[in-house]
Amino acid sequence: MKRPKSVALVGGGNFSSSSLAGFWSLPELLGPVKASSFRLASRIANSLRAGYPVKDYREFEACALILISVPDQALGRVIAGLASSRISWQGKSILLCSAWRASCDLREFIPRGASIASIATIPGASDIEYLIEGDKRATQAAKRLVETRERRSLTIDRGLKPLYLAALTCTSSLLFPLVMAASESMRRAGVPQALANGILEKQLSRCLRSYTRAGRRAYQPPSEFSSQLRALYATDSELAHYVERASQLTEQFLAGHQNHKIAAAR
Repeated sequence: MKRPKSVALVGGGNFSSSSLAGFWSLPELLGPVKASSFRLASRIANSLRAGYPVKDYREFEACALILISVPDQALGRVIAGLASSRISWQGKSILLCSAWRASCDLREFIPRGASIASIATIPGASDIEYLIEGDKRATQAAKRLVETRERRSLTIDRGLKPLYLAALTCTSSLLFPLVMAASESMRRAGVPQALANGILEKQLSRCLRSYTRAGRRAYQPPSEFSSQLRALYATDSELAHYVERASQLTEQFLAGHQNHKIAAAR
């Protein structure tokens, strides 16, 4: 007698590059697959080489774990559909597969008895491949899907993923304008673009190495900053204002952080 499948999937979007392909135990455990159309559900099951398409959420009733892997803009519609279904949520776990959304998006299922979590790949990590965030029961179910002897995951409590994402934002979206400002300053100094890119890459790498070694102590205030600002204001006032304001905010943040540490130590 075949063992009943314990995992259901709500899928959508392009599954050719989906992180679900790395869930090593999914082919053995996946059963019903639901999507916005039966045809799409069939394509998803074929892409994963696991599971079978279904037309109704009622097919999820026998499954202990429900995966949601849809584009972020479709998540609200999927949650509404699941919430309005007649599934008994007591004892079930729901795992949201998303880089930027978190388990808090599933909070309406908590009073119904479900355990919630989210999972995302960790960029740049060599030995830890996934970040799992949420309730204990759901995170344990997620770990059983993805962990092997060679592949580990990092687990954090429910509600903390936005803090992790803030770190990624600081080193991407928020860092990007500073890199642009540095590149523009190089251009105005007459440094060839190819050479400037190499210099900036080394500067960024050196900054990161210094911080990993010494933390806050590695910070050094900029030297001869007033003359740099004068030169920038003479050539590009908007760029100069951005750099000056970034410096002011940096000093304010570091001073406030230091005061907070002193107050906590008392």
